[in-house]
Amino acid sequence: MSRLFKTPKAAEAAFYDAIERADMTALDEVWSSDDNIVCVHPGASRIEGRRAVMDSFIELFADAPILKFSIIDALYTGNESLAVHLVREEIELDGQVVSIMVATNIYHMEQGGWRMLLHHASPEPDSAFQDEYQEYAAFDGTGFDDLDDDLDEFDEPSPPPVLH
Repeated sequence: MSRLFKTPKAAEAAFYDAIERADMTALDEVWSSDDNIVCVHPGASRIEGRRAVMDSFIELFADAPILKFSIIDALYTGNESLAVHLVREEIELDGQVVSIMVATNIYHMEQGGWRMLLHHASPEPDSAFQDEYQEYAAFDGTGFDDLDDDLDEFDEPSPPPVLH
């Protein structure tokens, strides 16, 4: 019999624990048995369907190093049958923070326990902005004499809004 998660937070803790341990059995217990589940790994396309989502984690676990996840910020909303968690994931490798992701995790009540319907993670907007800005700031127009005079007319890009 599969494990019952009494709260969405318990399901979420089990989700990140399963990823840290690369434990497919534990991960399988977190996800809904519904075939309409969805996962979007950072920088990847949307994966739909239970088998495809589980296969994506099998592939991820085969190729990835062991990572440690810490939720450093979270917003929760929902009702008695649906929960939406907006979180920031701080990801460590060998004790060093290697990235910060923003993620949306959606859970629903299924057969007396909470199960995951969706996990969508992407790079922290502020982090992504810094890389783009540094490229912009380093561009000096060399080799683009016709555009060189126009460079002064452009304003610095503003960072994307942080939603939580």
